[in-house]
Amino acid sequence: MEVLRTIEPKIGFTFEANGKKYIVEDKLSIARSIEASKLELELFELNTKTLKGVLISAYNDLNGTNKDKTVKFADAAIKIHNLVNKIDKNLNFKDVPVLRYCALYVNEEKEDRRTITDEQITSKINDWQEGGLEFTGFFLLVLSVLPSVKKDFSKFMEGILEKAKETQNQK
Repeated sequence: MEVLRTIEPKIGFTFEANGKKYIVEDKLSIARSIEASKLELELFELNTKTLKGVLISAYNDLNGTNKDKTVKFADAAIKIHNLVNKIDKNLNFKDVPVLRYCALYVNEEKEDRRTITDEQITSKINDWQEGGLEFTGFFLLVLSVLPSVKKDFSKFMEGILEKAKETQNQK
């Protein structure tokens, strides 16, 4: 049985996956920054608050309890259809926004950092899958590089790593 490996969500961390050497970096080109902005919307768009809001809105359209006080079957159908498509997209292995976001920061040694394509992103994700990498490290990496949470998360991770080192030194 093959044991899953975890990447460290740390700038400069290197690892091998599917015979390729990858490094975690903290700089993005303009093209990658544009892609990151799109993915950030996806990362935060499909959460329980959003799901609940869309379902309540569709429910209100079906029951005529919306702000117009009219039944709107077509509006409800469109809202539910769009929600189902978002869920399908986020459950598709190659379209997991967390992994796609990480693909912008985790680069193969000789990769051109100025550009990024869907094919490159998919290839990286496939390498990570074949290389036996588990999801947690990638999730933590996203938290460590997202501009909105980077500072607080970095401090939090430093504290955890310090405590882990202290515990290890006491053994």
